[in-house]
Amino acid sequence: MMQSGGLRGRGGSFSIPAVFVYAIWITVLGVATGDPGKLAVTALLTGLPGLLLGYRRFKLLVILIVFSLVGTFINMLLLYNTGDVVASIGPIVVREEAWRRTLSLDLRIVTLAGAGLLVSANISPRDAVRSLESELGLPRGLAFSLAFALRMLPLVYKDLQEVLGVRRMRGYRRIPLTPGDYRSLLMPLLSISIERGLWVGIAAELRGLSIRPRRRVRPRFKPMDLLLIALGVVQSLVVASLVGV
Repeated sequence: MMQSGGLRGRGGSFSIPAVFVYAIWITVLGVATGDPGKLAVTALLTGLPGLLLGYRRFKLLVILIVFSLVGTFINMLLLYNTGDVVASIGPIVVREEAWRRTLSLDLRIVTLAGAGLLVSANISPRDAVRSLESELGLPRGLAFSLAFALRMLPLVYKDLQEVLGVRRMRGYRRIPLTPGDYRSLLMPLLSISIERGLWVGIAAELRGLSIRPRRRVRPRFKPMDLLLIALGVVQSLVVASLVGV
């Protein structure tokens, strides 16, 4: 019988089904609430560990996420700087509404990014597609798409490094700061990714993806999965306002 893969393959501490379901559930929780106090819990228990794990493989991506947090603060400062004064940084006055919106959005970004990196940085695409289809019973196309997304992240990260290198050779800033900088990064990355996805889909069909027989096995969880369950329950109770923060 085929066994469940775990983090970093079959010998990991967590099973793939548990990690996948946990990441999806935390994503739902992060989207479901906008309260900074509740999001602080999800960011602390899931977001920060996920970013730390992802930093080992996707250093530049994590750095860009940090820059995006600064960008949201500047944006909220320009658009929603009303209410009582919270802090003064030289000539910059930070007011209550801008601070609240910044915390809410930044903590949500940390939660969602951490949940995504928790999966993508630790589960191999080959193990993922096998486990999601055979153990969780996901449709073949969806399981393949998710596994392909995991495989794409390292490739997009490599493409990103190349685009940043070209920008530096042309005399532009290596780290994007303005909307124009981000546009010059995203357009080539999207173009390359769409082209790559098209040909990968064609190749998968030529190899018989849609007619490949489905094998169903019982999910085999690991003792450490109880930790994910406990973390998920704590964060669910907080978001549901059953536990005060």
